[in-house]
Amino acid sequence: MMMPNPNIVFDADPRYGLVARSGWEQEEARTVLRDLGWEWQEELHALVPPADTPDADAGVQAVEQLHLHGYLAGYAVGRFGAMRLTLDRAEQVLTKAVVQQGPGPQQGVTPCAGSRGAEKSRSAAYRGATDPVHTASPETPAPPLH
Repeated sequence: MMMPNPNIVFDADPRYGLVARSGWEQEEARTVLRDLGWEWQEELHALVPPADTPDADAGVQAVEQLHLHGYLAGYAVGRFGAMRLTLDRAEQVLTKAVVQQGPGPQQGVTPCAGSRGAEKSRSAAYRGATDPVHTASPETPAPPLH
C-alpha cells in the first residue's frame, strides 16, 4: 500500500547506505532521529544513521521510535512513492534494502543477533494478539491495514 504523506521516508543510497528524508515541515520527526544519533548530510539532503551502528539496526530503532512518537514511516519504492513501513516489517525491509544496495558505509555488517527477537516483542505491543505478522519486501505491496 502506497502512503501519500509519511513523516519520514527511508531509502538506500548507493554511496551512503540507509538514509532518511522528510519534508521541511517535519522538524519534530527529524528530531526523533537526531536524538538517536542520526546526522544531517547536506549533500544528500537527508539524515544518515550513526557510523557505529549497522544501518538496518539503526533503521529499525528509528522506525520504532517514530511509531512511539506517533509519526508514520515509509520506505521509498522507486518513483512510485513510499510504502508504509510498520514495526513488524521494518527489520526485514531495511535489512534487505541495505544488503541489495551494495556499497554503503555499513557494507557487510549484519544486524545484531538479538535485534530480531527484541523487534518482534516490541511490535507485539502495537498489534493485537490475533493480528498475524505480515512480511514484505520493498518490491511487495503492503498488506491492507486493519
